Amino acid sequence: MIVVRQRLLCWLKRDDGSGILETAILLPVLILMLIGAVDFGRAFYLAIEVGSAAHAGALYGSQYPTDTAGMKTAATLDAADVSGLTPTATYGCECADGSGAVASCTTAPSCTYNVVYYVQVNTTATYTSILNYPGIPASWTFSGMSRMRAPY
Repeated sequence: MIVVRQRLLCWLKRDDGSGILETAILLPVLILMLIGAVDFGRAFYLAIEVGSAAHAGALYGSQYPTDTAGMKTAATLDAADVSGLTPTATYGCECADGSGAVASCTTAPSCTYNVVYYVQVNTTATYTSILNYPGIPASWTFSGMSRMRAPY
């Protein structure tokens, strides 16, 4: 009986394969952390692209203020790798202090001097995450907005 007990204790003290066991236990946690980091990176990239697309559309609009279709095209081409990007473009005029905005400058703003012309491009895109995380929504809508003065 003592010999069996000694052999059993010797066998339990061995550490052959303990590294493989630790790796097998930690590998799923490490993979989930890697997927979470990749998912966060993809979401951050989309947020940057949506904002950049709005800026590109407004930059085009600052040169051609009445060409709203061109502003939308410029925004879409700037974020060509983003699927589902929705740009909207407007132009108008307002008082220099930001009051009395009039879309498309159909009528004059209420101020009598210092009229400012502007273009504005809004972009939106929806991001769907790789995994569903508890407590976090499965999809987010990112939006970008850029407003610039236009020469007139």
